[in-house]
Amino acid sequence: MTLSAWESAPTFAKADLIVVGAGAAGYSAAITARRRGLSVLMLEKQPQIGGAPGRSGTWIWAPNHRLMREAGIADPKDDALRYLARLSFPDLYDADDPHLGIDPADWVMLEAFYDNAARALDELTEAGALDPVMRSDAPDYFADLPEDKAPYGRVVVSRGRMRPDQLTGAEWVQDLHDTAVRLGVDIRVGYRVTDVVGNALAGVTGVAGESEGTPFLARALKGVVFATGGFTHAPDLMHDFMPSPVRYGGASLGSEGDFLRIGQRLGTRMRNLGAAWLAPIPLEPVLRDPTAFTTNIFALRGDSMILVNKYGKRTVNEKLPYHELGLSMLRWDPASVEFPDVRLFMVFDRGTREFFADGTSGNPVPPLDAPDGDLVSGQTIPELAAALDARLRTIDPAGRGGVTLSPDFADNLAATIARFNAAATAGVDEEFSRGSSPIELFRNGPARPGNDLNPAMFPFSSEGPYYALILAPGTLDTKGGPAIDVHGRVLDYSSRPIPGLYAAGNCAGFPSANAYWAGGATVGLAVTFGYLAACHAADSINPR
Repeated sequence: MTLSAWESAPTFAKADLIVVGAGAAGYSAAITARRRGLSVLMLEKQPQIGGAPGRSGTWIWAPNHRLMREAGIADPKDDALRYLARLSFPDLYDADDPHLGIDPADWVMLEAFYDNAARALDELTEAGALDPVMRSDAPDYFADLPEDKAPYGRVVVSRGRMRPDQLTGAEWVQDLHDTAVRLGVDIRVGYRVTDVVGNALAGVTGVAGESEGTPFLARALKGVVFATGGFTHAPDLMHDFMPSPVRYGGASLGSEGDFLRIGQRLGTRMRNLGAAWLAPIPLEPVLRDPTAFTTNIFALRGDSMILVNKYGKRTVNEKLPYHELGLSMLRWDPASVEFPDVRLFMVFDRGTREFFADGTSGNPVPPLDAPDGDLVSGQTIPELAAALDARLRTIDPAGRGGVTLSPDFADNLAATIARFNAAATAGVDEEFSRGSSPIELFRNGPARPGNDLNPAMFPFSSEGPYYALILAPGTLDTKGGPAIDVHGRVLDYSSRPIPGLYAAGNCAGFPSANAYWAGGATVGLAVTFGYLAACHAADSINPR
């Protein structure tokens, strides 16, 4: 690989380990390496630190961690791996096979996660970057699967300050940063890494890039760990690799596919490029300004609330985990030659605003005394349908995903609400089983006063106003890229480790495939493989 653009650039720094990206994976690698005596240089291209955790929460999902063991919650390896494999590779899963039917290379990656996630949390705790609390009330997303023998207890958060239950994402990022600084990590913001020094055969000995328009080189004696996020904000890569209806997301603005592009030039093996951590996202704010903070929806609050498609019909259990809701929106209908659910409309009444507008988990429902924002409203269902149709027509075809309301939308919506009201009155959703699983009830929140049947359902009021929001499928971030091994080493096209090159977090091909095991799985995988990469680099004897 040639580096002609930087051949004359001065080497501005040398370190044992260079970490690119200041998010959970990057800080986990930096802190772990520094505690093992390595000098560490961390480079972040954005003017601020944080990555994905800075925009979301602090849930960390880790099997068999110390707090579980201390509480007497058993999480045997055999059973945990069955849960992971069953969700990640459902088409291959074989309960009687020694590797559960999946590829041995995937098996060892899941095994590495189980074996080391708890150690990664202990590392951050001992360093002072995590004050761990077990969320024993938080169920896994598929807690009712028979393979899940430890459905509660795997979620860990850092003890709260602004919020009584847990740290905000920004607070935890600051704790990670403060710990890294205290340990002596050299952290530079505004340094965009655009290439590596070296190649796949000889190995990687540093990075190249630019800062404030000036090229730089930085040398690494032990290796380089990339933790730069996915490619949500790279339209060309989203077009090339994501399922066609997925165009938007709430990822960190630095998620522009930097490492994927470097990996393509190096000739790395790629994996999982078509997968992402999905969740619905309010459409209109992200269309107005894709660079603004628009959070994905982690919980669709509300009992007198439904999702309907362009035909005014429910197509999904609205209380499913957010990733599953995102996947459901990608359904292709060959009969009508369309993605009929690529834009869903969250329809609700005044009661949902009154009882469920809590402002948490990306809840898009505004309180009654707050500005309506992007709400579409009407005093009757026909008025709401007409207003929604008019709003859609103000959005260009690409933004609305080619969706226009069907002529019978208003009639179908009224009939849909009538069926829903009957189900809510009975407390049983025979169409989609809404409110029947632990995670649905956990995310929904407590029942409103007077609802002693199904906390997730309540009849719509017979009087308006009624409201609607336009939702699109969005990524929390992508989770595909250059393949890594159990040490976080990046693999070349022949699956051989590239000396000196590591990756962790959303920039690497995740071993979870297209599954979302539980809340905090993203961060749990990121900190674990950041930890593993640093451990391997610290133990390597590879003088440069």
